[in-house]
Amino acid sequence: MNTMPVCEVMSRPIVALRHNNTAREAALLLAESGYAALPVLDRDDRLIGVLTSGDLLRAGELDDMVAAVMTTPAVSVPGSAPVAVAMTELVIHGLRSLPVVDADNHVIGMLSRGDVLRILLTPDDTLAAEAQNRLDQYAGPGRWHVAVANGHLGVSGLFTDESERRIAIALARTVPGVRTATITTTTAVH
Repeated sequence: MNTMPVCEVMSRPIVALRHNNTAREAALLLAESGYAALPVLDRDDRLIGVLTSGDLLRAGELDDMVAAVMTTPAVSVPGSAPVAVAMTELVIHGLRSLPVVDADNHVIGMLSRGDVLRILLTPDDTLAAEAQNRLDQYAGPGRWHVAVANGHLGVSGLFTDESERRIAIALARTVPGVRTATITTTTAVH
């Protein structure tokens, strides 16, 4: 999970606000979406702030514009960032969720504490089955074998070269919830 990119676990579709929405409109959208916070976008669909239920409660007056009550600057994370980086941002800033952005600061998703917890709580047998499926699709059934303990995944089997080892590890790491992936036994095929 330390290297898994945020874009693989974030929530979509995006529910967003505009800076010129009223706080009343925002409150309705926030309640309907079930999110803890909503991104606020400018005319070019770039992130300019975040609106939380706390922002609305502090404002008191729901006729104000979102721009007047939103939190700015918004704490966000790139979609390519490791989940571990996003977890740190959530904890350091005391956030329940944060926007996920692309290189142009367009919101591509939202990451919540719940999204992160789902990864942490994935049972080992589920991780093993998903990793085994991905490896079997690439190399054929039974060529490589997976064992998982506490989210740490080991791959064993026959590898023709270092490139195949790297591919097996890369495939295993794409499974949401895998904390680490290593080759546990190496047998070369000549």
